Amino acid sequence: MKLTRRTLLVCATALGLTLPAGMTEALAQDKDLKKVTVRLAFNYNGHRSPYLLGVDKGFYEEEGLDVEVLEGKGVTSSMQLVANKQDTFAIIDPPSLMLGAAQGMPLRIVAQLYQVSPNAVISWKEENIKKPADLVGKTVATLQGDTTTTMLYALLARNDVERNDVKIVATDGGTRNQTFLAKRAAALTGFSNDSYLGMKATTEGDVDYFMYSDFGIDTMGDALAANTDTIEEDPEMIAAFVKATLRSYAYALEHPEEAIDSLIKRSPTRDKDVAVEKLKATAELMTSDVTDEHGIGYSDKARFEQTQELMAEFGGLTKTVDDVSVYYTNDFLPKN
Repeated sequence: MKLTRRTLLVCATALGLTLPAGMTEALAQDKDLKKVTVRLAFNYNGHRSPYLLGVDKGFYEEEGLDVEVLEGKGVTSSMQLVANKQDTFAIIDPPSLMLGAAQGMPLRIVAQLYQVSPNAVISWKEENIKKPADLVGKTVATLQGDTTTTMLYALLARNDVERNDVKIVATDGGTRNQTFLAKRAAALTGFSNDSYLGMKATTEGDVDYFMYSDFGIDTMGDALAANTDTIEEDPEMIAAFVKATLRSYAYALEHPEEAIDSLIKRSPTRDKDVAVEKLKATAELMTSDVTDEHGIGYSDKARFEQTQELMAEFGGLTKTVDDVSVYYTNDFLPKN
């Protein structure tokens, strides 16, 4: 048997091995692959490592795609890049997409990965912050342009906490963490499957957290979104990307160490044990009664209606739609 690069990829996948990045790139050049980009909200991290794994394992290549996973500068920036067709896909939560659509961004979700939002308030244990009302008089460090910041305002309003009674400091990622660790802030916003676990490791367990979803802000989280023109013009590519991404997540959650190897290869300074913990914590966010019936990635109309109603009342959404299905489609999910 001739030992081609293609043969190597098939054998490596069957054996559960990861090929070097150079090899996968060379394979992409061997075939007539379609170039696709996916923009993350921020840096490479454990809970979004399945995209990197999918590239390394050749899952996207098997669907005819040459995928580049790109780091981002916040959800708003990622949405603009896809709206302008500079990127093919972005990782966006439904509340952010609704706000973008209200501003005229032609975006639509093609797979709803997180059925539960990971948005959380993380705080020093000594501050005894257990609920939104406990933030009164406190300083909260947030990320500029991040969904956790946008939804923090909704969380306060939903729980009758005056915005001006909480000092909210908007920063970039590095400054936010430094501000909190220097105890210039009592709390910071983040994800339960990311920032909380990172701070827990850094502070040796001296932090606590509560979920927005436990206090009336029960929205969803990570979703794959594309430009509506792209969806109409190239549905085969969209279906191929969704299929390979769902496969990547399924494999990554079964083999978290392998997925984090793909992350460490690109971000060598990451703590592998913490990154594995972040990926494992992602599994519980992806399932619900909805996915029990329809499968991973399904967008439920009732959940989108509830989210739009909440965003209109508490989240600053000034333009709503009568039919929320304009925000999403389930047409590209694999048929059970």
